[in-house]
Amino acid sequence: MRVGRRVCGVSGSSVPLEMALRRRRGPALRAPCAPLPAVFLLLLLRGCSIGAVNLKSSNRNPVVQEFESVELSCIIMDSQTNEPRIEWKKIQDDQTTYVFFDNKIQGDLAGRAEVVGKTSLKIWNVTRTDSALYRCEVVARNDRKEIDEIVIELTVQVKPVNPVCRVPKAVPVGKAATLHCQESEGYPRPLYSWYHNNVPLPTDSRANPRFRNSSFLLNSETGTLVFSAVHKENAGQYYCIASNDAGSARCEEQGMEVSTRTQGSQMVSTTSGQMRRATSDTSHPL
Repeated sequence: MRVGRRVCGVSGSSVPLEMALRRRRGPALRAPCAPLPAVFLLLLLRGCSIGAVNLKSSNRNPVVQEFESVELSCIIMDSQTNEPRIEWKKIQDDQTTYVFFDNKIQGDLAGRAEVVGKTSLKIWNVTRTDSALYRCEVVARNDRKEIDEIVIELTVQVKPVNPVCRVPKAVPVGKAATLHCQESEGYPRPLYSWYHNNVPLPTDSRANPRFRNSSFLLNSETGTLVFSAVHKENAGQYYCIASNDAGSARCEEQGMEVSTRTQGSQMVSTTSGQMRRATSDTSHPL
């Protein structure tokens, strides 16, 4: 005997459930559900964030030159708390210190910083030691999400000072020679360029037909100018320029002589492109 599922209340008798459902289906059940209007969905999503403190910044990577002023932007977009608690912290060399706490500027920024626009931090007379990560933290007790934070990376650029240059005074023709240029204050680290008789030198003499009679390499990151074999055309005045995004500086000109040995034990020394004859059979004195 087959036992089927029954439902009461349809035509006054018990009938199988599947048949009852088929009888009760009408056009209204066949119509698909109408999609919610887009504006309703937007309002619904917006309502989910109400009561949650939310921060943003107009510039998360500010770059400023040393001794200028800068504003670290931290803006409260949404909050139901009238007086939220504001804190700023500095993160540098894996250490975190307070910058603004208990409504006061702390640490080395005391006297040259303040909170503006309720939450942003303005710093005057920035120095290279101010380059760091800064974290803005807001605690809003009346909000559903009480805490939010945002991290800003401040870069302070420092103009190079006059580099220290070392140029050999005299080099025998055909011998190797190295010129040095060093600068330690600029940030970001400067790049170096060398000049010979006021003419800029390429990084590789082989890349420029103008210097086909020379053989040198210039490392713009270390500041070294290396001659694998000095030629008489390499004699003259040299100086170096160190430069970065904050500015540039140069060292004083220094002369390099190139000496050659000729027949009859005579020595010819070349300086600034001019030839000079010597009577000694030894190299020109340094």
